[in-house]
Amino acid sequence: MDERAKILIVEDNPRDMEFLQTTLASVPYSVISAATGEKALSCVEDESPDLVILDILLPDIDGFEVCQRIRKMSKGAGLPVLFYTAVTTVNEKLIGLESGASDFLTKSSDARELLVRIKNLLHTHQAINVMMDKAFIDDVSQVFNRKYLLQRLEEECARSIRYQRNFSCALFDLDHFRRINETFGKHTGDRVLKKFGDFLRQNTRGGDLVCRRSDDEFALLLPEVNLQGAYHAAERIRKLVIETNIFQSECSMPLTISSGVSALSPTLKDNKELLLQAQGALTDAKNKGCNTTRAFDREW
Repeated sequence: MDERAKILIVEDNPRDMEFLQTTLASVPYSVISAATGEKALSCVEDESPDLVILDILLPDIDGFEVCQRIRKMSKGAGLPVLFYTAVTTVNEKLIGLESGASDFLTKSSDARELLVRIKNLLHTHQAINVMMDKAFIDDVSQVFNRKYLLQRLEEECARSIRYQRNFSCALFDLDHFRRINETFGKHTGDRVLKKFGDFLRQNTRGGDLVCRRSDDEFALLLPEVNLQGAYHAAERIRKLVIETNIFQSECSMPLTISSGVSALSPTLKDNKELLLQAQGALTDAKNKGCNTTRAFDREW
């Protein structure tokens, strides 16, 4: 991971910035930079770095506050933050660590020590991510599980509301899936679920999130997509399932899917209501005879 890691340098001194960039280029790492605390916070949100090298003395807000605010961000809770600063007092170091810093290194330190500290932080972060993945990955379908769905749904709704951006949710249900288990057995059913999870990931955007919500139901979170866009995305997937007959290698029984979509709106109370609306649209699709896509409170 460390050779491909993206590192954010937060430093307003041009000479120190040049030294850090040159040192990291020797590995090489992917480097992004910010000269202010506010810019650093934007970079964490927009660029998703793997590690932050942070100075304490910045022109707008100090590094302690930056670190504290990073820790409150969904993308920053476990992000390694290395304080790299000219400040050398024990008190300042303690404040930095109490602010949530992962490590502390003075600017007088050798470049080799800096690289070793970075490597160790990245490896620790990677190990934690592996454990997190295991906690949030569905064993059967190998996509994210319901627990992760609910967490990300809350985060994405909050982000979209804060920045007044579009956000939609689509639910997919494998029609008459119980027949697969009853006719061919649970192992075949599990292969079908795995196949559909792979299919969703292969036919959605990189920024979309695919999760298994329940036995035969999958969810797709669609940032920056309005209700009509979500409807067309879900309908495209429904048609592709029929056109490509993706399950033919798993079982001889033809399978279709139903889907329901919903989107953020000014009247929406919270992320739970968004999911309930998508569920209502999905139920409507099932009641209409399956193999169809329905949007909440809209006819297309």
